[in-house]
Amino acid sequence: FLAVLGIELYNFRKFDKGSKIIWFLLLTETLNESLAQYMAAKYHNNIAVYNIYSLIEFSIVCWYFNNVIDYFLKYNIGFYIGLIGVIFGIIDMTLLQPIDVLNSFFLFFEGFWIIGMCLFAFFRLLLKHEELRIFRYHHFWFISIFLFFWCITYLSWGLYNILGTNFSQYIPFITILIWIVNIITYGGIGSIFLLYPKLQERGK
Repeated sequence: FLAVLGIELYNFRKFDKGSKIIWFLLLTETLNESLAQYMAAKYHNNIAVYNIYSLIEFSIVCWYFNNVIDYFLKYNIGFYIGLIGVIFGIIDMTLLQPIDVLNSFFLFFEGFWIIGMCLFAFFRLLLKHEELRIFRYHHFWFISIFLFFWCITYLSWGLYNILGTNFSQYIPFITILIWIVNIITYGGIGSIFLLYPKLQERGK
């Protein structure tokens, strides 16, 4: 996290609004991980921290897509999706799943909508392919990383429940998979920000 944030901070003034939202997302994730580590050490349970942060994370991701998808920006659709998600998350934590239990319902909800927004973003980008060098467009790569991360994460949460019931010996492999996916994800984001000036120049 800190290495990626440092890379981003170096070129921060050159970022467009969507890229600055990505930086803000990673900053909040860094703070969340720090708080989660503290709660785990002091109270031996940090699930509530992750459950609450999942609402913040979803809101920021919706804010990002609201700025990079032209159709969303026109009608503020990203904000409406984010608002619905937060309301659902609060209802889930208060009525369906306790706040100190893994919020699997909301995680599936979050993954479904983020994957959907990624695919819709690709659709809108392809409509503008004649005027946009898509493979040199930094938001194309940000969206690709979001899709990669959430497709695997979405599958992993489902496998956790299945394997935890019937094949608990395979749980460590899923944990390692998620760890590798996180390294690829944040390494990819760091690379995009490191190459940001060149992508901007070549994408014109």
